[in-house]
Amino acid sequence: MFKTIFQRLFWTSTAIIFFVVATVSISMFGLLNKYVMDERLNSARKASNSIEYLTAAIAMDEFDSRNRRLYESMLSSWSLMVEADISVINGSGTVFAATNTRHSVPDKYVEGVLGGELVRGSVNMPDVNMSRRMYVIGIPIHYGDAVIGGIFYFYPPGIMKSTVREFSAMIFISLLVAMFISLCLVFVESRHICRPLKEINNAVLEMASGKFDKRVKVSTGDEISQLASSFNYMADSLKHLEEMRASFISDISHELRTPMTSISGFVQGIIDGTIPKDKEKEYLSIVLEESTRLARLTNEMFEMTKMTSPEYKLSVKKFDINEAVRLCIISAEQKIDNKGLQLDVWFENDIINVLADPDAIKRVIINLLDNAIKFSYEGETVTIRVYERNKRVNVDIINYGIGINEEDLPHIFDRFYKTDKSRGRDKSGAGLGLSYVKNILNLHSQKITVSSVQADKNKMKTTFAFTLEKA
Repeated sequence: MFKTIFQRLFWTSTAIIFFVVATVSISMFGLLNKYVMDERLNSARKASNSIEYLTAAIAMDEFDSRNRRLYESMLSSWSLMVEADISVINGSGTVFAATNTRHSVPDKYVEGVLGGELVRGSVNMPDVNMSRRMYVIGIPIHYGDAVIGGIFYFYPPGIMKSTVREFSAMIFISLLVAMFISLCLVFVESRHICRPLKEINNAVLEMASGKFDKRVKVSTGDEISQLASSFNYMADSLKHLEEMRASFISDISHELRTPMTSISGFVQGIIDGTIPKDKEKEYLSIVLEESTRLARLTNEMFEMTKMTSPEYKLSVKKFDINEAVRLCIISAEQKIDNKGLQLDVWFENDIINVLADPDAIKRVIINLLDNAIKFSYEGETVTIRVYERNKRVNVDIINYGIGINEEDLPHIFDRFYKTDKSRGRDKSGAGLGLSYVKNILNLHSQKITVSSVQADKNKMKTTFAFTLEKA
């Protein structure tokens, strides 16, 4: 029915406003009509208090002409004051006195009043050339405990309608003004709500075409602006990811092309005899090293892809984290010796059991330890600490070397991110290691943090710390 959110908001709000205005108008008209009638009844009661006394006196001495004239004069005065014709009946239902002799009292109202009831209603009264429907109020006249008659007030329809009409006109004008202002506000607010949504939609279309520079202006703090802020954050993340993806493709192309070129070149040299027999073993060692690099890179990519799959499940067990650290140190022993590093290992207790996937956690430790070794200065110390804090097991791996720049810290765990863009073989890698570590710990619902501070003027202290669930 509605093609845009603006149309839906505007016309839905308009329908609600019309419904509210109609409901309020009907309610106000009913209340106003009741108020006017109640006011007529109150004025009739006040007049009846005076009329009742004289009526009882006249009934006791109805042949006193002077009292009779005074009584009729008083009825005329009250008739002008309450703006109604007045008729008084006696105990037998006969009209005793009236300000307009054309008005006769219907029998049903006479019976009600003589029965001691206050009656209200409407009746058709003959006029000169037509009949008029008049509003009638009947009030009984008491003398002691007996009802000796009644007083009837006949209100012309013009008086009732004019009063209601005046009030209704004021209410109607007020409601029209309120409705007009409300519709203007609804129109403005609907435009205000839809504008950022249109901007977001346009930005999404541009992003779909590969343009990641479009941003949505955020001007308020409502939910729409929060959506715009979230969209801008997503756009920044996608742009950053796209930049890293492009960098990754460039890096991975280099990482694959270089060893493959070396392998094919050395193998070709061995086959065609370009490489002497006594050098074949040396070059085959290089081929093996390059093949190992390719296998490691392929495994990293495979493991990262497997971890992002919904079918990936952890094999959580209870095991000693100290023993896992020892095994990882043994596997890295040759790298440690090659750089002349000192190793400082401290366990708070001899056995510290954790609940985790042993193989996945070993990969975490190996990755972090490999980075610590790779980026440490020769002859420095690599420190590993395992301890319990706040019902968690903490593992810290510390090294002293080139450190991590402050601007790189927020992105250090991003996929494909490399703090060092050089192509040196000692700094090779596709930027997947730390992202792999982060994903493993996320699957365990654990945290990892990194800090890099100046240890002295020549080196920086870098600390990777992660937590595990205590068994």
